[in-house]
Amino acid sequence: MKILVLNANTTESVTQALVERLQSACPPNVQLIGATATFGAPYVASRAAVTVAGHAALEAVRASVAREADAGRPPFDACHYACFGEPGIEALREEMAVPVVGMAEATILCALQLGERFSILTVGEAWPPMLRELMRRTALQERCAGLGVVPGDALALAGDRAEGARVIRAAAQTVMATQKPDVLIVGGAALAGYAGDLTQACGVPVLDSLFASFEQA
Repeated sequence: MKILVLNANTTESVTQALVERLQSACPPNVQLIGATATFGAPYVASRAAVTVAGHAALEAVRASVAREADAGRPPFDACHYACFGEPGIEALREEMAVPVVGMAEATILCALQLGERFSILTVGEAWPPMLRELMRRTALQERCAGLGVVPGDALALAGDRAEGARVIRAAAQTVMATQKPDVLIVGGAALAGYAGDLTQACGVPVLDSLFASFEQA
């Protein structure tokens, strides 16, 4: 099985880290190939960046599919869209003849199997309004207990695990105290790998959006 891991930002190191994390959890017969946007933002954290990222993601998919075909290699069996905002996912599904699994959509579906109400914790002040729009589009606003924001820069948090763990834990505790969800989603590629440390502190299931969505690819 061959899965395309798609990163809609331009930071190659993020793509490499995501592929390494996911590959370590895969059986030997699963091959992961990363694709990084060649234009746009280093990290998608605004409406303007989301708009550009949708175009960049589509071009990255086209280039990856063409590269495999030109080399005579088998096509992809699925695409894991490793961007929590999922910019342009409808176009990606139109472009590819295989499942395209969105990080937010798939993780929310998983959360709904674990509890009545979920909260989302992510990084970036611009994301809550955009995620609220996602809740309305998917008619899930009544199941969403609320949204929490981790302060700081996404790439800095991804690079400094000790500091990232500290601020994410504090933000998660605030969400649990104020929103009281049944499930907590830690959303976004930059926050991948932190959820496991939060389950005991939060007292509810905590989902890492990277792994929860990848399991559905």
